[in-house]
Amino acid sequence: MNYKYSNTELWRKKARGSLVNIFTGVLPVGLSLYLNGRVDSFIVFASGIIFLLGTWQMIHYYKMPERDYVRLEDDILEIRVGIADPNTRLADEDIERIQQMDDVISIKSDKGEEENIYLENLSDQDAESLLDELKHQYGNRMHTSDQPA
Repeated sequence: MNYKYSNTELWRKKARGSLVNIFTGVLPVGLSLYLNGRVDSFIVFASGIIFLLGTWQMIHYYKMPERDYVRLEDDILEIRVGIADPNTRLADEDIERIQQMDDVISIKSDKGEEENIYLENLSDQDAESLLDELKHQYGNRMHTSDQPA
């Protein structure tokens, strides 16, 4: 099963923040032109990089609701971690324990690594479905906050 990002307003807010970063990156070029009548090549280069990164980040955030956050396949749990990080793939045999605490599902692997799934990034219906699916698939390795560890 695939669970997509929800909370569209959060991603729009982050995209607007990226737009502010874009304008902040271009501001030194405009100020330098206004005050000095010329722009150093370093300022153009740095502003260009900030502009490109801000644009990439803004597009990324606008497209977040189209992306899968969590995928449950036959024997694989895949979690999208971040903008530049690769997705985390955990095989069933690698998962030692799954603990739900409030709006966070913490997954501990047998290598000692820990990944989190933030339920606030899912719709209420998808969050319930994911919890049910994890309980069904992982059974005694799945613990919720109302159960003793």
